[in-house]
Amino acid sequence: MSNEEELLYNIIPSSSSLQQHVQPPPPRKKRKLNGQQRDEATIREKHRMLKLNKAYTQLRLVLPVENKCKLSRIETLRTAVNYIHLLNQLLEVDND
Repeated sequence: MSNEEELLYNIIPSSSSLQQHVQPPPPRKKRKLNGQQRDEATIREKHRMLKLNKAYTQLRLVLPVENKCKLSRIETLRTAVNYIHLLNQLLEVDND
């Protein structure tokens, strides 16, 4: 080892020495909800999922693919990202 490598090796603490100083966080207490609060939380979650599903449906409609309804969520996002990159490249070519 060179002198620089030795200095870096000695300065940077090893993972085992880091684990000795780091305390794990205390366990979280699970919040207890009464029946009405649980029902309200369920309704909020249902509305959230409905909005999310609507957004995915709208995104699928604007993507240039044949089987728009067949795409899973991850496929929809990946296709959207690829499409945005393609459009970005087209804009860069037009600017040149």
